Amino acid sequence: MMAGVLLPGCEKKTAGPTEKVAEIKIGTDDGCVSALTHFLPDAAYGFVISGFDRASVGVALSGGGDSLTGRALYRFDISDWNDGTITFHCRCISRTGAPDSIEVYVIDDFGSLPASPGSDPQDVSATWNLLNTGVKVGEISPIAGNWFEISIPNAVVQEKKTGEGYLAIMLKLSNEEIGADNAYDLSTYEYAESRHENKPYLAWNE
Repeated sequence: MMAGVLLPGCEKKTAGPTEKVAEIKIGTDDGCVSALTHFLPDAAYGFVISGFDRASVGVALSGGGDSLTGRALYRFDISDWNDGTITFHCRCISRTGAPDSIEVYVIDDFGSLPASPGSDPQDVSATWNLLNTGVKVGEISPIAGNWFEISIPNAVVQEKKTGEGYLAIMLKLSNEEIGADNAYDLSTYEYAESRHENKPYLAWNE
């Protein structure tokens, strides 16, 4: 398991002649699962969220004052991938408080996320518990405003890539028992679209 790499600036490098890039394609392919901290770890009730301009990793307070623990979700179409290491690239938008490092897992595909989370907490254990069968591929303490990258070994891609060609990633705080207002916000499809920036992406050599 490798540590992550921090990249200065807000733009990704241009793909080389032998490099393939797979960006997030639609807004329901990324987001986060947020569970009410009070019920964890025995039960996961909360929201699966997409369509927002950031994905939260860590512990934050809801508008109603409830503590929510968030994990970011990304899925990529890697149908063109045949073999070799893949690198996950994402931008850290902001950091609140003093959260610990982020752990990165490749998980079983969660499918398209709901376009609307609804107003009442739901049982989100099916998504939350995908971590239990995930493979940890890296850990990083990202810097606000910078991109970071995590390498995903070939064997992990082979194991977790779906028959439809998707690879899914979950990011969580290494210490989810930390108090509220300790979190990272990561970029999403909507964040990139609204600012004409690069979306989170995977890259590999042909």
